[in-house]
Amino acid sequence: MSTENNKKNPFQDTLNLPKTDFSIRANAVEKESEILKNWENKKLSVTSFTHNIGKEKFILHDGPPYANGNIHLGHVLNKTLKDISAKYKRMLGFHVPVTPGWDCHGLPIELKVTKEKEKELNAITDPLERRLILKKYSREYVNKWINTQREEFKNLGVLMNWDNPYITMSPEYESSILKAFSKFVEGGFIERKNKTVPWCASCKTVLATAEIEYKDRKDPSIYVLFELDKSSVSKLFSNYEGKQVNFLIWTTTPWTLPLNRAVVLNSNAKYSLLDINDNKTIIVASDLADKLCKQLEIEKIVLQEFESQILKNSLAIHPFIDNLQVPVILDNSVLLNEGTACVHSAPGCGPEDYALGVKNNLEIYSPLSIDGKYTAEIEPKELVDMPISNGQIWVLRKLQEVGRLLYKTNVTHSYPHCWRCHNGLMFRATEQWFCNLQKNNLIEKTLSEIEKIKFYPDWGKNRLYAFVSNRTEWCISRQRTWGVPITAIICAGCGHAYLDKNFIDSIANFVEKEGIEFWDRVTIKELVDLKILPKTFSCASCHNNTPDKFKKETDILDVWFDSGVSSYAVLQQNLKDLAFPADLYLEGSDQHRGWFQSSLLSSMVLNNKSQAKTIVTHGFTVDEKGYKMSKSLGNVIAPDEIIKKYSRDILRLFVASVDYQNDIVVSDNALNNVMQAYKKIRNTCRFMLSNLYDFDIKKDTVTYENLLLVDQYILNKLYDLNEKILESYENYNFASVFHLLNSFCANDLSALYLDISKDRLYTESANGLLRRSAQTAIYIILDTITHLMAPILSFLAEEVSDFYMADKKESIHLCSIKKLIDIWDKLKNNNKLAFESALKAKNVNENLDSLTYKSSMIGAFNALESLREVVLKAIEEKRKLDIVKHSLEAKVTVYFDKDSREFETIKFLENNLDESENLNKFLKDWLIVSQLEFATKNNGLDATELPWVFVRIEHAIGDKCPRCWQWEATDHAEKLCKRCALVLKK
Repeated sequence: MSTENNKKNPFQDTLNLPKTDFSIRANAVEKESEILKNWENKKLSVTSFTHNIGKEKFILHDGPPYANGNIHLGHVLNKTLKDISAKYKRMLGFHVPVTPGWDCHGLPIELKVTKEKEKELNAITDPLERRLILKKYSREYVNKWINTQREEFKNLGVLMNWDNPYITMSPEYESSILKAFSKFVEGGFIERKNKTVPWCASCKTVLATAEIEYKDRKDPSIYVLFELDKSSVSKLFSNYEGKQVNFLIWTTTPWTLPLNRAVVLNSNAKYSLLDINDNKTIIVASDLADKLCKQLEIEKIVLQEFESQILKNSLAIHPFIDNLQVPVILDNSVLLNEGTACVHSAPGCGPEDYALGVKNNLEIYSPLSIDGKYTAEIEPKELVDMPISNGQIWVLRKLQEVGRLLYKTNVTHSYPHCWRCHNGLMFRATEQWFCNLQKNNLIEKTLSEIEKIKFYPDWGKNRLYAFVSNRTEWCISRQRTWGVPITAIICAGCGHAYLDKNFIDSIANFVEKEGIEFWDRVTIKELVDLKILPKTFSCASCHNNTPDKFKKETDILDVWFDSGVSSYAVLQQNLKDLAFPADLYLEGSDQHRGWFQSSLLSSMVLNNKSQAKTIVTHGFTVDEKGYKMSKSLGNVIAPDEIIKKYSRDILRLFVASVDYQNDIVVSDNALNNVMQAYKKIRNTCRFMLSNLYDFDIKKDTVTYENLLLVDQYILNKLYDLNEKILESYENYNFASVFHLLNSFCANDLSALYLDISKDRLYTESANGLLRRSAQTAIYIILDTITHLMAPILSFLAEEVSDFYMADKKESIHLCSIKKLIDIWDKLKNNNKLAFESALKAKNVNENLDSLTYKSSMIGAFNALESLREVVLKAIEEKRKLDIVKHSLEAKVTVYFDKDSREFETIKFLENNLDESENLNKFLKDWLIVSQLEFATKNNGLDATELPWVFVRIEHAIGDKCPRCWQWEATDHAEKLCKRCALVLKK
């Protein structure tokens, strides 16, 4: 029956109408704030860290966010996914101690602090004092943002050990970084060498491969004439001695031409000498001649074709540097798909060129400053102190002036940029520290270890594999101040670096007490006095033993090294509370080239195995147009704005609802859709709570065997839901959890079971079996879905559990997810005779004997669900014609095809009905109609979408019962139906 207009019902006081103090309005933002305060008062974050201690551990290692601003939606996505995973595992019975972390060192913080404290820092003239004050300001800046972010994460309902995070700038962690570094040194992985590396002139530091992003940019595309020296022309092209013979090189970086040290040809290709008039000829690869001539709009005139080998050891004249001739070398790396296959090589400003230069003993010439200018060593001298961006223009003009520029256009191409400042990079040769990833077959071992890790999604394995397989070394030095120092001693005389495990460990012990500032303060003499360096210390290369002629290395370690050794610094240093390796690493997809990679490589060096058993990857948050959210685009949505407008739980539910493995579109439309699902789940819970006001689970529970069949049916549905949701949680498929839970509440409960059960709940005897059976099922459903949704809807689950859990003493998040009983499987033995009799019944489909009791029941209810759909559709048609206004006004006549399989399953169900029910009553309740008749023929009945069902819908006969609103022919003075009269009599 409906609760509408029940004030007009004279028997209202005799009904068991729903009652609850659970508010019909969510008021979620305010309620969630109250729950947060309660969690804080009860120290739930602390308790969750130790909950289930002694049981099997599940270790989620938190990748440290950068402490330099308020959290954004990317942080929300990441921390919520972690929180869902941890809460689920904790409720499953694992000990899940989660230690949050923060990344504290590095360039962005140093730049920000330098800008904010520019006046104060510029007033300091002493370099040492300036370094120390900069670090002091940096620590203050980081601490401010750690405290801010901590509160913002707690505000999301994330349970971690917030009082004891790991902080990469803490003296203990800084010491651990150095101790890990000493193990790298001990293993022979660390090298210092002059090498061409990617360099950001804006940030004034080297970049790791993981810190480079590629973006399209427009650059000049030029073809330049490098003249072949006269002796080579006489020897190789004697027929054309009167002509100028040139290599035609192609480049998109004109500024590098002053650094040219070779022309490179493909060692196995054929080349052509082409006549381009004006008494000039050009050498280009034969395979590219047609394409080139078309581009230059010149006639293809081949004077001679030859193998590249004949030009080996010849010389080319630099186009504008006086008296400079560069060698012509051959190499298979030269491609034949674009340009001219005559390559300009500058080993000091390109990684491939550097490798080629080392291979061919070329000068590694790199007169470039840290801020992207030509230094005093450059030729021509006009370029000294000129930014390379200006050098680009200067070179073009110079080539034009000397007649060496044959052709110029522009090209848009992919170019490396700094991922911090987003400016284009240059490459320069400098002394840097490297981790040799080829040492001890490290890469091969790492690739083998990747095969043992579980990845969600699967493509994460291939992505990480590809990044690792392409690496040979890791540049671990940075030319900055705010970071952990590379604790090496450099000989001022010869540049030799002293690096020793015991030396580093000794420094680490002091750093543990004083922080990295110890390295700034300590002098070479004090290192000797403290016995960190021996009294007889001398340079192993030049034997210098004068303390004043040594200096401390000022480079710092790459921040990826800081966070990469976190499994060593956090997990392995606290095995009492934590464990190694971690069960789960969960971060954004950019971390395949960042933290996932640096952590894995570090662990392979330190432990010879992976630091993680499972790696989960998520995408980025983008706006409706697919643009990454950024302040510059003005499309950023602050998490606090969403919380105030919707709620914390709706934000959490949104995170769970999306396919996080791809980029996530955040919009009001998407959030509104999730809000509707939230309301459905909450309202469903509220309805169930409102019908349990007089139910005591300890006294009023009906045993599974005595439950009504429809109650057994919904508990079977619940069992399947529970299994599917647990499986989804296990596979980190939270979107599936969302859809399963939402669908169950909307379809299986609200639209079906709870709708069917209202009549029993409201009108049957309060303590009778029929009502208590429904209440038992509802309690189990409510309890189950509250536990299942708790990892995601953490606040709603807490609020709901406060209402139905008698004597609740601890948070829902410290409760365990219960293992449900497969009710059909449990009941099959109790109903064995009925099952066997059904199998032997006449006309039973021959395949039915292969079915189990459970599958037979499921088949029967599947048929009933289809039946309900077509009958309600037929009733709706009559409602449109004003024949009935509500399904309870309907009389349904139904015919089943006796030869159909569906009819056999319904007969099977009938045989399993309790003695208090019969098929007619069961179907009336199932269809929510007052009267139902079975027809022996389909004559006069309407066909339905189901070939085995025919129906006729009429208005019910008799009178409407004023108590339950069902129709029945009655002689009761007050028109009560027999059922209601009996209930009231009792």
